[in-house]
Amino acid sequence: MPETAPDTREIVEQALRDGDIYRLLLDQMEEGIYITDRDRRILYWNGGAERISGYYAHEIVGRPCQGDLLMYCDESGQLLSGNTYPLRDVMEHGTPHECTLYMRHRHGHRIPVHIRSQAICQASGERVGAVEIFEEATPPALPDLSILAEYDCLDELTGGLKRPFGEMKARQAAEALSLFGIPFGWIRVAIDSLDRHERRYGHGMVESAVKMVAETLANNLKTLDWLTYWDRGEFRIEARGYSQAQLEELRRTLQVLVRTSTLEWWGDPVRVTVSTMARMAVPGDTLESLERWENQATASGESRGEE
Repeated sequence: MPETAPDTREIVEQALRDGDIYRLLLDQMEEGIYITDRDRRILYWNGGAERISGYYAHEIVGRPCQGDLLMYCDESGQLLSGNTYPLRDVMEHGTPHECTLYMRHRHGHRIPVHIRSQAICQASGERVGAVEIFEEATPPALPDLSILAEYDCLDELTGGLKRPFGEMKARQAAEALSLFGIPFGWIRVAIDSLDRHERRYGHGMVESAVKMVAETLANNLKTLDWLTYWDRGEFRIEARGYSQAQLEELRRTLQVLVRTSTLEWWGDPVRVTVSTMARMAVPGDTLESLERWENQATASGESRGEE
């Protein structure tokens, strides 16, 4: 007799019991999702988590969530571990937890993520694990710039604007401020000790470091901000919608996030720091005046930060 085909309902029910369909659904979600055991060791890592973090499931599963991979930090640059790690309270007290932190991407740069954590309990109430859902906390830093790439306006290494286009944007912003009072801020970012890094690690490492810094900056800007690769290891940010205090906070946050980023270079963790300056433009400013306020910044009380 011919072999009887298995009943579809039986297949579905068995798949549900085995968790295959649940796993398939979770893998299709845009949010990052991971599940840990009671010791906070990662048992499952979905496709969204791979996309956001850059780490594949086979690199993550089996490792402790508070290890040396994601390395969450807060906006002050404080790394979270032990008592401060999000899942610790969830596992100890069973209370859902929600917060925004900065995740270390596989390529070293920092991205803001909104995190929701929840304990997994048996029917008896015993906590046997936890699930964490995370998603990118801000929209992409820049609008869709693909059309600019067609006209050679984007820097290939960093993805930021090329300097000639960035200079044109800054002049337009200064004119709009003088004519209509539309405010904007100007932030200067320079990677420290670039020549020393190049002598020690080579040109390839410097390019990777520049790219990492660019991605950290871009991932923590708003949609109206414009990032320009200005010179070797230097960036400029035209920032919209900030007060002087908010601009200073942005400058400080970007500097801290770069410092807590880590570039893996031939197995060695390499950190870079940046020097930053920021001020609000004033009516009558030009690109030239925006660029030469450095010598007056300390005397006039304008913000400057160095690592």
